[in-house]
Amino acid sequence: MTAEITPIPTHAAAGDLLALTLRLGLLVVGAAMALSAFGLWLVPGASHLPELTLIKLGLSLFLLIGGLCCLTGASARRS
Repeated sequence: MTAEITPIPTHAAAGDLLALTLRLGLLVVGAAMALSAFGLWLVPGASHLPELTLIKLGLSLFLLIGGLCCLTGASARRS
């Protein structure tokens, strides 16, 4: 009869799992923000007021820059 030894996960393995989960979350949030910045212009608006266009431009720039920051932070190699 032989017995197999099952390794117990260490603290480092749990830390790696947490880091992987956070990176996956940043990737999802970053991609959603970047895509919604472009999708904001595809949705037809009820009115074409210049003030609303300026707000939409500012919001889309905020979403695009924030999404790219999330994507860059998720893909950065950490040692």
